Amino acid sequence: MAARTAIVTDSTCNLPPDLARERGIHVVPLYVVWGADSLRDGIDIHEREFYARLRASDEIPKTSQATPQDFVAAFEQARAATNADEVVCVVISSALSGTYASAILAQDIVDFPVHVIDTRQVSWALGHAVLAAADARDSGAAPDEIAATARDAATRQQLVFTIDSLEHLKRGGRISSGKLFVGSALNIKPVLVVRDGVIEAVENVRTRKRALQQLPKVAADALADRHVKRLSVLHADAEAEGRAVLAQAREQFQPDEMMFAYATTVLGVHAGPGAVGLVVEWNA
Repeated sequence: MAARTAIVTDSTCNLPPDLARERGIHVVPLYVVWGADSLRDGIDIHEREFYARLRASDEIPKTSQATPQDFVAAFEQARAATNADEVVCVVISSALSGTYASAILAQDIVDFPVHVIDTRQVSWALGHAVLAAADARDSGAAPDEIAATARDAATRQQLVFTIDSLEHLKRGGRISSGKLFVGSALNIKPVLVVRDGVIEAVENVRTRKRALQQLPKVAADALADRHVKRLSVLHADAEAEGRAVLAQAREQFQPDEMMFAYATTVLGVHAGPGAVGLVVEWNA
């Protein structure tokens, strides 16, 4: 009989709380640091409140990774809640956050096996890998098989997104001042992807409408005619535009599963209000 396995991830996975609970996935929040306040993503601050405050505030908040103690507590709670023998922990790219390093430190503190996976992904591209792990667990897979499933699923994702302003990425250290200057001067709307764990610009267009239309096209280039298993759209307080992208992508790709959600508050700090992203997962 396979060992019982608990699944842990971090809040940048974009999984809505109801879905995470339904699938038995334990989520460790990262932090939004706003002035003197350190707010747990999705617990102390939620998306609607966050984006309203972000649009009105002159101060751009910062983010902070989940701590080793956060992960120790989550590993112990997840194991106890599910009567599990081992834990599989699937987290954001180590190139974008120190959260993976915190999970590794926590792995060495607890007295039971924990498999920590650096997906080199973020947002729904991470969330899809977590869901793949949950699928494997529910089918009776052993912990090492679940971990291998998550690693494999993470390699079959493409996140493509556009943002309304480069300022938030620049202040968060995700884009250079030179790129900020050029983009701002020309009023360019970039189309960006996560590739090997880091954010890269793949195209610059003149209008937001054009940038949004390019999201499914860039995703299709990554797919190379492979069938889409999961398709998800995230938006940073741009629901109507996000749903338009979802409708276009659904018609184009005919996915097996489809999801839609706000970009979590930690992602919103770096992407800024108005960001829209598309994630596709293809079959092995």
